[in-house]
Amino acid sequence: MPTKMNLVKAGLGVLLRPEKAKNTPVHLQIEPTTVCNLKCSFCVREKNVFRPKSLSLEQFHGIFDQIQPARVTFAGDGEPTLAPDIWKMVAYARDRGAKTIITSNWTIGPRLAEKALDAGLSALRVSIDAATAPTYVKMRKADYHSVIVEGIRKLQALKKERGQETPDVGFEYVLGRDNLHEMKEAIDLGCELGLCRVNFRPLNLVGIEERESELLGGMSKQQYRDALAEAHAHAQSRDMQTNLEEVIGLLPFYEVRYTPEFNPEGRSPDCIYPWVQVYVAVDGNVTPCCALQMDEKVSLGNMFEAGGFAAVWNGQAYRQMRRDTVKRTIPYKSCVTCEGRGVGKVASLAAKTPGFLKKPKTTAKPGS
Repeated sequence: MPTKMNLVKAGLGVLLRPEKAKNTPVHLQIEPTTVCNLKCSFCVREKNVFRPKSLSLEQFHGIFDQIQPARVTFAGDGEPTLAPDIWKMVAYARDRGAKTIITSNWTIGPRLAEKALDAGLSALRVSIDAATAPTYVKMRKADYHSVIVEGIRKLQALKKERGQETPDVGFEYVLGRDNLHEMKEAIDLGCELGLCRVNFRPLNLVGIEERESELLGGMSKQQYRDALAEAHAHAQSRDMQTNLEEVIGLLPFYEVRYTPEFNPEGRSPDCIYPWVQVYVAVDGNVTPCCALQMDEKVSLGNMFEAGGFAAVWNGQAYRQMRRDTVKRTIPYKSCVTCEGRGVGKVASLAAKTPGFLKKPKTTAKPGS
């Protein structure tokens, strides 16, 4: 069971930013499988996964027991619900006091609803990216939209029948050219299904830069801004929780992060992940977050090797990551282009300082 003392130590770590962490991570992101049944237009998986595999239950036990997190998120290059032992993993974490979250395409949801409840899943985030089947097909290259909706309805009905409040269910909606027009309809669908929130995610291009025109081409900045503003107003009118206020606040950053005008020098994120969170891939490789491993194949060590997690967590690579984070000199593109640098800080600086995200005249290398 995660201890209160570890949570206190983690909080102090965020404040003091030591090179050597005295706590273990409070949040574990784990990749239970690299098997997937979709080939989404915006996914980097096809570049990373050549021999799909899954974690064994024994491996998961070892990972969890070494870290003892307060929260576990099952996500990665594969579809978590296709891992053979996923529900045993969820139940194991639940029985040891951890909150459990799955980010899923939910394409086999009707078969999983009862299992999710029995395992004690805390939260389900359904990656749907569309309010209608035709748009879903454009984004995900397969027609599962009606099955996903059916699976959510079944889960919600079972919760009501059993008198359970969990798992709470929300949508994840990656924003691209082909689905920008359905944001309000997705909010309406979420309301109809009794969801707790709808999260909208600006598209991440790290690792799939060559697809920018295919995925974002033809959209003007004004179209994007208008769609976000209209969806935000609509969500408020429907009393649906979203992250749109945060996304809108970060627009000055989103609009330039993949352009030659973006200058990352000295602006790497003020990130807390190296002290409080860890991502463990199916092969045991460890990074502070999923983006570093999935998009850039960064590894700060492998917990299946000698010394296990303790040797990685305060090993030389992790200490260097913490030093670079404090100095704002992290070299990875996933970090430099990450909105996780602090929603309030970037939005505030962008509003107060017109040239904050523009390339200084003294910088000679475009696109650096």
